[in-house]
Formats: sequence, structure tokens, C-alpha cells
Amino acid sequence: MSTYLKRISVICFIFTIFIGQVFMPIIGHAQELNTAGFVDSFAFEKTKLDYGEQTSIHVNFSEKPGKKMKSGDTLTLALPPELKGYSGTIALKDESGLVFGTCQINSNNVVCTFNDTVEQLENIRGNFNFTVQGTNVEAGKTKDVQTNLGTNLEKQTVSITHSKGGGTEPGIFFYKAGDIQPDNSNVVRWFLNINLKKQYLHDNIVLKDTLQEGQLLNKESFTIHVNNKEKLSLAEFQKRGYGYIKFTSDNSFEVVIYKDKGHATSFTVSYQSTITESGKNLKYLQNDYKLDYQILYEKPITETNSVKVKNISFGGGAEGDLPAKGTLQIVKHIEGNEGKVIPGVSFKLYTESGQQIGDSYTTNKDGVVEVPNLASGNYYVQEISAPNYVEFDSKAKIPFTIKKDAVNGIKLMIPNKLKTTSVMGTKTWEGDKASDRPETIKVDLLQDGKVIATKEVTAANGWKYEFEKLPAVNNEGKAHKYEVKEQPVTGYQSKVNGYDITNIKIHEATEVEEQVEE
Repeated sequence: MSTYLKRISVICFIFTIFIGQVFMPIIGHAQELNTAGFVDSFAFEKTKLDYGEQTSIHVNFSEKPGKKMKSGDTLTLALPPELKGYSGTIALKDESGLVFGTCQINSNNVVCTFNDTVEQLENIRGNFNFTVQGTNVEAGKTKDVQTNLGTNLEKQTVSITHSKGGGTEPGIFFYKAGDIQPDNSNVVRWFLNINLKKQYLHDNIVLKDTLQEGQLLNKESFTIHVNNKEKLSLAEFQKRGYGYIKFTSDNSFEVVIYKDKGHATSFTVSYQSTITESGKNLKYLQNDYKLDYQILYEKPITETNSVKVKNISFGGGAEGDLPAKGTLQIVKHIEGNEGKVIPGVSFKLYTESGQQIGDSYTTNKDGVVEVPNLASGNYYVQEISAPNYVEFDSKAKIPFTIKKDAVNGIKLMIPNKLKTTSVMGTKTWEGDKASDRPETIKVDLLQDGKVIATKEVTAANGWKYEFEKLPAVNNEGKAHKYEVKEQPVTGYQSKVNGYDITNIKIHEATEVEEQVEE
């Protein structure tokens, strides 16, 4: 390799390193917290379950010294196949309603994602609880399931027993049941099981059913199974002459099964109710019924009762602290994105009268700098330097007050705008007449390969165009690549040189001209 080429290679290498160092500071620091020591404990409400039974899991978490939570951090808890999560979303709020993040409960895991609030406070701590169902155990078996939910905590054991069915004929005329499915935890399924012994009837069966508080009847959800085989819609049930279902209010209805069609026939009426916002706070969801029927050659029977379904419970919260009393904490971030912090920003601190306190203070790798032990009074800070990818105003004074009776210090969230750029170009026409040209053309601006803006260009502005106030880098600190592209103009070929565009008139050759050229 020649000396010249070696020099060029070295220069390119150094330039690459320089660019990486310039833009490194605002790259996000999102991390997964499940094995980073943030989970303090977890506990099962019950550790011995029957198949299909629910239990809740309670989780505590907190920041640790030297391990600060960031916006975008996630905490993922993995569920074993035998414990299926009931779907839902938990908002992690403090008593004032300030949201620290959300936890999404899925069938196989729970994913908590934290927001900018965790960077604005210290000593973040919180808890959440959610519900799981025991499942995936072979009938007739008991299985001990060990799990630490994917954390670095000690594993705990949950035993799930799946009893074999009895296999005997039903011994009752009617029973009602309900459940909530893990993948649809806002809905209760209700089942009305009628004439299970398939007895002959003396009169019609009349069942009145009423949902209680916290539920809304879904009138479109009804299906009827006949003899546990044939599935009918509500309209088909009535058309076939089995009987009818009449809605008596928004949350109640009446089922009538004609005796001639009900002889020696079993029915299961299934329907759903949606859990309302107020219903989500109830421990149980209740449904009342009244049943009138008479078996052939027997006395009439009236049965009234209530059935309860245990509701799904989940919830949580979080809290954090402001800086200690007499402490100023500055957090520098990109404007519009508090999660993108800016290290290497320097300030000077002054009293209200202009007396400087200390030397200068520079934000650390987390975009934070603290000044402790300030006496009560009025102060201001001025930014004196910042990385070259952001704008700052060295004359701007940012005031704050340390109050004499304040319990906590002061936190200043101070934004900087990313530097902007512009794209300018000129449209040139070749090989045509002015009368051939359209009145306007359209030029697209591409940012990193995607169209983000379009300009109409005319002769009135000299066929010139400009895109202003464009971000020079993205929120990850990488330089944007800008390009221009003309929307097709009939009869012209478009060529781009930098940000300038030339349109060359396309002339169609005649057959004679083509033969002469040959």
C-alpha cells in the first residue's frame, strides 16, 4: 500500500472514531431490569391450586445504590407454562396520580415499561400484583412448579392438582356457573345448565336471570346447546320452536322452554357480560336467578339463588423522592424527549445578586449534576458550554428558589434543542422550450430514505426550493441523511446532483432517424 493510501486510511479511521464520540452522549440507556437486582421480592397468594384455580402474585421493586432507572427501562417477569396470566394493564401511579410507567399482563409474561418520571425523582420504589390461573397439568396428576419469574431471586414452588372427572350422570335438574378467561379478563362467561337429567316435563320451564352491579349484559353473545351437541343461535332456538328468550331490562332476561320441546332434553344457555370500570373494583361478580319448573307427575318447584364469580385482581403503584433539602439537581435533556439526557453540559451558579458560587458544574453520563448545601434564597444558573450537537444560550438565566421551610431540594429539568440544518436547491430545464414546462413541479425531501416533506416549485420563485429548520441529528445522536427527489414530470428525465435537480427533455426519434443512426 502506498504512503498516500495509508494516510487516507488513518484519516478515515480517526474521523470514524470522532463521529462516534461526538454522538455517543445522547444514545438511550434503556435496559432490562429483571436480573439487575431491582426486584426485591415476589409472593403467591396461594401455593396449592386446583386445576383452573386463580392465585395472585405480588411483586416489590426498588432502585439500588448506583443503579438508576431510566426512561424506557423494562421489567419483564416470565410465567411458566403452568401459570397463565390474566390479561390487563396496570398504571404505576403515586398518590397524586403521577404515572411512573405501565405493566402489561400477558398470558406468558408481565412487561413493565417505565417513563420519564423515574429520571425526575430519586429512590424509585413500587409494587404491583396480578392474577394467574393454574393450567397445563395432566388429568389425575399433581405438579410442583418452581419459578423465580425470570429474576435472580430464589425460586418458589406452586403445586397444581388436576383431578379426574367422576364420569357419572348428573344428579340435579339445574345448575348455574360462571368464569373469567385469562385472555379476556374484562368478560364474564355465564352458563345456565337446564334439565341435566333429561326428565319429562309437566309444564314449561321459566328461568329469570338478573346480573348484579359491575356488569353489562351482552345481548349478542347468547348461544344454546341442545343435548350437549347441537349449538343454536338465539334466533335459531326460537325458530326451531324450543322456546324463547325475552330481555326484560338492560341487565335481565327470561328464558322459557316449552314442555313439549323440553321433554328428555338438556339445554345449556351461554352468554357473556362485560365488566364495567366500577365492576373492576369488586371482589366478586354476582348473578341472581329464579327458576320455575315441574317434572312430570311431581310437584312444582321454585328455586332462587345467586352465583358469584371471583373477579380478577390487579393493581400497583410507585413513588420517588425529590433531591435532599438544600440541594439543586439539574437534569439536561433533549427538548421534547426527557429520556434522552445530555452529558457534558457545564453551568455556573449565582446568587440573585450575581455572586458566583463555586466554580462550574458539569452534567455526568446520566445528564445530571447536583449542588448540595445551598442556603435558603433566590439563585440562577447559566449554561456556559454544551456538546456541539445541541444549541444553547449562554446569556439565559434560569432562576430557582431554595425555600427556608422546604423539606426537599430543587430539581431543574433543562432542555436543549438539537441543532438544525436546511436543504436548498434549484430546478434546471434542458433541451426544451419554456412553453413545454408544467406550471408547477413537486420536490420531495427524504430524511434517511423516507419522505418527510414536499414543496411545490414554480417559475415565479425561479424554480428554487428550500426546506428549513431540519434536525441535523436524530434522538439517537446519529446524523440525518437528507436527499431530494422530484415527482415524475411527463416528457422529462430527472437527474439529481446534490440538492439540485435537472430535467432533460425526452425527444422521440422517428423511424428514419433511427435507420440513419444505424
